[in-house]
Amino acid sequence: MLRGMYTASGAMQALQRQQEMLSNNLANARTPGFRADQASLRTFPEMMIQQSGVNERTGIQSRGTVGTLATGVFMQAATPNFALGSITETGNATDLQISSRDGSALFTVLHTDPLTGGEETLYTTNGQFAVGQDGLLRTTENDLVLDANGQALNVVNEDFVVSADGAVTDGNGQAIGNLGLVVTDQPETLERTGNGLFRSPAALAAGDVKVDQGVLELGNVEIEQTMAEMNSGLRQFEANQKVIQAYDRTAEKAVSEIGRVR
Repeated sequence: MLRGMYTASGAMQALQRQQEMLSNNLANARTPGFRADQASLRTFPEMMIQQSGVNERTGIQSRGTVGTLATGVFMQAATPNFALGSITETGNATDLQISSRDGSALFTVLHTDPLTGGEETLYTTNGQFAVGQDGLLRTTENDLVLDANGQALNVVNEDFVVSADGAVTDGNGQAIGNLGLVVTDQPETLERTGNGLFRSPAALAAGDVKVDQGVLELGNVEIEQTMAEMNSGLRQFEANQKVIQAYDRTAEKAVSEIGRVR
């Protein structure tokens, strides 16, 4: 009985985490470059159930295998989905959209921790940028956008042009630099760090990336599918609630009846 209650309660915890993940996806459906998370639900290692007893005919104790029993479910991880989101034209020079046939394309940025002041090279798919008062191209979170050499990209003002291969020139056609664009064919290895930024366990290399200026990629959240998954998860959560309630009633009945035995 207790095993069943633990199994049901474990499933409810996993479903709650899944609902929180789906809610976050919906909340960021219109966030530029947002990558929706996907849940991975796994079962705990199965237990081998065996029975033992004494053979009535021979008097020899024997043991036989009954089968396996799953001991519960848990949410192993939330993995970002790197499929491209919907595209919208903005006409803003600071809005960039990238894509690649070699894998998932990302911008390279220099993130500064607001608490410690430490700097770290991270990656993002959010191409909504702005030009700071110092002329440097920055993200909406004020992180520096880096060029192909790992340096801050100074575009001076919004009068700049980005070609399809990521080369940046000013309004007079003078070369400024090249965007630090990288590609990964293993996006599942990227670690989400918040604010649309990702950390890579290994160095990422440049690849065949196409850049569109004045275009912005929104989140890749499929709203209808996400709502359906949330409704399905809610029904499963309620089903596990009823299982626990049934076990609770059974335990209450057993205690009350055992108490009357003399």
